[in-house]
Amino acid sequence: MKNAWLILSLVLFGCGQQTPTVDDLANSSMNTIQWQGVYHGVFPCPSCDGMDTTIELLPPNYYIIHTVRLGSDPYPFQGRGTFEWDKTGNIIILDRGHIYQVLPEHLYLLDVEHKRITGPDSERYRVDKIKGLDHLIGS
Repeated sequence: MKNAWLILSLVLFGCGQQTPTVDDLANSSMNTIQWQGVYHGVFPCPSCDGMDTTIELLPPNYYIIHTVRLGSDPYPFQGRGTFEWDKTGNIIILDRGHIYQVLPEHLYLLDVEHKRITGPDSERYRVDKIKGLDHLIGS
């Protein structure tokens, strides 16, 4: 019985994420891409025609978000706050709880386990970087 617990412990704790190395962090999105900017897309919405979303990421770790529930709510939401990078330097967590994977031209909305949302609409959980716009919604 002790051996079973030992094996189970090794499997559960040994298969977790490894701590990023200095090289991993140096090559992370946080350090290698121009993540600052304006991103836009329309997320799926079960109770509306879509969630039109614009996010502006500003240094050092600020964001402004603007959302409109298409087809149901004429009153847009605008919020602002701070975000943190996860330990890999590739994911940001907004202070309001949203989690995004940061890529050179996109942000992907992630689930609570920091994983990409899968299924037929998986590409709709992405906002694309809008080139040439500085502080579009921050003005």
